[in-house]
Amino acid sequence: MKRALALLTALLLLGAFASCGKPADDTTTAAPAIGGEYTTRAPAPPEETTEATGEDTTLPAEETTLEAETTSEEAQSTLEGETTAVTTTTAKAPDIAAPTGTAAIVKFYNEAANNAKKQKNFSVNKSDKLECHITEGFLTIVDGALNDLRKDSPNQQETFKGGKGTLNTGRTPNSFLPVENQPYMSQLQAGWVKSATCVKNGNGAFTVKLTLNTETVLAKSEDARQHHSCMDTLNVDWNNLGFEVEDSTTATMHDATITATVTPDGKLLQELHIYEPVTVKGRIRILAWFNLTVDGYWKQDITFTW
Repeated sequence: MKRALALLTALLLLGAFASCGKPADDTTTAAPAIGGEYTTRAPAPPEETTEATGEDTTLPAEETTLEAETTSEEAQSTLEGETTAVTTTTAKAPDIAAPTGTAAIVKFYNEAANNAKKQKNFSVNKSDKLECHITEGFLTIVDGALNDLRKDSPNQQETFKGGKGTLNTGRTPNSFLPVENQPYMSQLQAGWVKSATCVKNGNGAFTVKLTLNTETVLAKSEDARQHHSCMDTLNVDWNNLGFEVEDSTTATMHDATITATVTPDGKLLQELHIYEPVTVKGRIRILAWFNLTVDGYWKQDITFTW
């Protein structure tokens, strides 16, 4: 029965195709005599086209044109958007955030300071100041005896070309900048720092402030390792003071600070301010032994021009 129905269906379809193959009535019409003669053929009925092909996929010309124009506009818009995005990404400078935490800030400062000392061509102005007074003991009346220690050196200027001083050819960045006569400017460790802050300024530069731990050493025989890792410490010729200083005399560096300005690229040091309070306590002998306490500070202000 199914085969009979299938055969019947096939015959019906064959008849339909046969009727489609019959010649249509002559629909040729005479066209107005504008630019010559032309003929038009009436389009096949929509249902016949559907039966013959099973699906009418032909879009009207106007819709096709509109789709093409829309696709072209979308493609152009996409291309322009991609181009704009790439240009914006390329032009934007990296935004460096201020480091946080003592270890990160100390590392940031060390890199900036050491990079400054590696530069070959720059100008620098340095001001050194030492101030001290006898604050305890009978010898407060001879405080003027320390005048030889109060030798300020303001406005020391130098311009380096190729790593050599142009005002004093014997100067190099290593000899002129702290730590003097060392290839580094800072080897500070986080464990030697009491507090550390880093603030990003409106111009993109950073202000770093470090406060060091208190460090006490034997004044005549020991080096203040922590402080000397990042600054020039008090340097006294103890044998030429005009009086004898007891070997047990101590030097205590307390509340020393480093304040620096670092450029937006996080490398070059623009300004450096070092403040190092120190207390020397012991005994000296001038005919007899006397207790002695001396309070003072060592200060350096350095400005770089790159």
